[in-house]
Amino acid sequence: MDMFFNERVNFILVHAFKVNDYYEKSTLIAKPSRAILEKEKKRIEGEFKAALKDLKTNAGEAHFFHTACHNLLLNDAISKELRKNRVDFIIIGNQGHTAGDKAIYGSNTINIIEEIQQCPILSVPSTVTFHRPAEIVLANSFKAELKPADLDFLISLVQKFDATLRILHISEEGGLNREQHRNRKLLKEKLSAVKHSFHSLEFLSVALGIYSFIESRESGMIAFINKKHSFIENLLMNPLYKNLAHYSKIPVLVLHQPSEPVKQQTST
Repeated sequence: MDMFFNERVNFILVHAFKVNDYYEKSTLIAKPSRAILEKEKKRIEGEFKAALKDLKTNAGEAHFFHTACHNLLLNDAISKELRKNRVDFIIIGNQGHTAGDKAIYGSNTINIIEEIQQCPILSVPSTVTFHRPAEIVLANSFKAELKPADLDFLISLVQKFDATLRILHISEEGGLNREQHRNRKLLKEKLSAVKHSFHSLEFLSVALGIYSFIESRESGMIAFINKKHSFIENLLMNPLYKNLAHYSKIPVLVLHQPSEPVKQQTST
């Protein structure tokens, strides 16, 4: 709400629930009676009502709120809303799972990042309060050419905050090959409309390099473009990388680069 305080925005609060481990599409769990399902929905509606009352006390004048609860797995509930509405992007508060002092990405966050590809996803650690980012870091390997559509949302955020985009490349072995040099040059041309700079770190692991860069500069947000799941999958699933978002304590923006064009939905 702070991020878009002076803008007209429709917020959709989505809740997915199970009853006695049952959700729609379950095949091995007995379906509860309609009365039990209705009772759970009424309980959720009551919690939504209380949450909305709190939210509206800090909302902007042009902020509008809608709620949706589905007896589905979370990803299916989100997909259902994406089919019904045109959604600009998804925000998920990331509390994750704590083990001692180390927090990791929660399974809900990972599943959403990996499976929902229709729009950008912003994961916000629960400890973060909003501050306009002076700089946004884009971690990129230059291994794939980025099309303008891949960068549109990121560029719009950079312009919105009058921020500077820092493109960070980390090479564990050092140097760029010919194809990477070409993609870097093309990316520079596509970013001509925003303030930006290129940075490189060599002979470091990706996780350590990203962590060192954003911590030393106090960057406000880090962005990744997820090409066919490979980069984010490696980043979040490998035990070495699981703590990345909480090392930095900043929002993580995931932009998808689908192999097939994805049909646009409707605007909320």
